[in-house]
Amino acid sequence: MNERWFTRAVWTTTARPAAQRVLGTMALAACLAACALSCGGAQEPQRDPLLADPPEGSDAAASKGASSTALDRGIAYIKNEKYEEAKQHLLQAIEHEPGSAEAHYYLGLANEKTNDRAGAEASYKKALASDPKLEAAALNLAALYLDEPPRPDEAIAVLSKAIEQAPDRAALHQNLGYAYGLKGDVANASKHYEAALKAEDTAATRFAYGAMLFEAKVLDRAAAELRKALAATGDDVATIATIGRMLGPAKAYADCVAAFDRAIKLKPEAEFHVRRGTCRHELGDEPGARADYQAAIKVDPRFAAAHYYLGLSFLAERKPQSAIAALTEAGKHGGDTEIGKRARAKVKELSARLK
Repeated sequence: MNERWFTRAVWTTTARPAAQRVLGTMALAACLAACALSCGGAQEPQRDPLLADPPEGSDAAASKGASSTALDRGIAYIKNEKYEEAKQHLLQAIEHEPGSAEAHYYLGLANEKTNDRAGAEASYKKALASDPKLEAAALNLAALYLDEPPRPDEAIAVLSKAIEQAPDRAALHQNLGYAYGLKGDVANASKHYEAALKAEDTAATRFAYGAMLFEAKVLDRAAAELRKALAATGDDVATIATIGRMLGPAKAYADCVAAFDRAIKLKPEAEFHVRRGTCRHELGDEPGARADYQAAIKVDPRFAAAHYYLGLSFLAERKPQSAIAALTEAGKHGGDTEIGKRARAKVKELSARLK
């Protein structure tokens, strides 16, 4: 294995993109529309039409009115991020109208926001039992199953039923792709990511698809999706850098350089220079690689990886004394990290050769 890419693994690697969920405040129509756009077009619970209300003065009408008032208050508290207060009113709404899918959904949301995962799961299940078409409840329930520790089979069961109701929903397909990816089922994961992209082609979905393929070590296909994600990504430096970190190991070295060109322009971090340098090295541009390592040291003189790769670069150029000097710095700043240990071992090896 190429030493540069082996030691690169000691750095923090890419986190898997999180499953989409519908969170936030949705009491007003404007809030509902904004969430639908941000969550892949998820359909939020709709209020029952008032035309179907029982006649005024009846017991049913009083119960319906009490339920509606409590639900409205619960939603208002959620809008203001007062989730414990919201629970009280949502429980009152459910007491008056036990079959209210909307009340159960919002109670699930309040439970989730107060870290009551078991309560959230139970509430989302009740919402779906009352209304199987309630996509937001399906998304959030599945997202709970996809959090750590993941339960992908349960997520797949929930999302598969939801897709029967809404076969063209991008968010449902993306989360199914994510769930199948957790199981290592690349074929089914790919099928649903492709369906999500057909419904709505976004940089986020391309990135999630590429990350799944990358983790499954399907590197050619991963690089193809990550290139498309990079092209569609704006100035989000964290996403650009994460894509770059995957493009290198996927052996898409020119794309790796292009990604870090953009990242460095936005935020010239030492790590970004070193990552770009390693990709330039793989392209045979050793002067460019060395310039990046030296630029990284200017940004952060204590960044051990920059000294380490600079040492390897000098070693490739048959400059052992310069290599030893750089590797000594890497060993000093690297401490007990893997790079620090490797640097000190390399200094010991080179010093023995030169005796």
